[in-house]
Amino acid sequence: MKNKPLPSLPIILTLLFAVFTFSVSAQSTESELLQSLFQSIDERLEYMDDVALFKAQNKIPIEDVEREKIVLSDAEQLAASHGMDPVSIENFFITQINAAKAIQYRYRAELLTREASHPIIDLQSDIRPALDRLGNDIVTLLATLLQSGLPIGEESRERFMEALQNPLLADSEREALFNALLEVRLSP
Repeated sequence: MKNKPLPSLPIILTLLFAVFTFSVSAQSTESELLQSLFQSIDERLEYMDDVALFKAQNKIPIEDVEREKIVLSDAEQLAASHGMDPVSIENFFITQINAAKAIQYRYRAELLTREASHPIIDLQSDIRPALDRLGNDIVTLLATLLQSGLPIGEESRERFMEALQNPLLADSEREALFNALLEVRLSP
């Protein structure tokens, strides 16, 4: 049996560069997907001041069980269509809805002692379509991450905590949201 000659140094360096470039590209894609996911969650929660203001001005209660059922059902259906476990996405959206309601309650409390700092935005025609789009974006981004073999891990917790900017969101709610994200998975 003949010994094959070893590849030359330029070939080895080219291969190493290709592997390194692929690795950096994969990390960049993962980082960009995570950033987009975290931004979508943050943006969705940022709308809660507007939701609370609209509900306060129109004497609508913060709790809207029927709307919550629709949001959960839509998220579960979209998750299932992307090959995700609907129960795990439901748990995440329940946590997100609870955080959203907490923000609304806190904002409504602030409105008792000060005027709103921004104009009222219509809940039906402006806010809900944006919330629906963001909810869909969140599910789609999660599916993309999971199907790419890039599940969210503990190493992303600090980045997530920093990404959520709403000052009315408690740290415990940020933690609960991240913990729920860790549980989102593909269907078995």
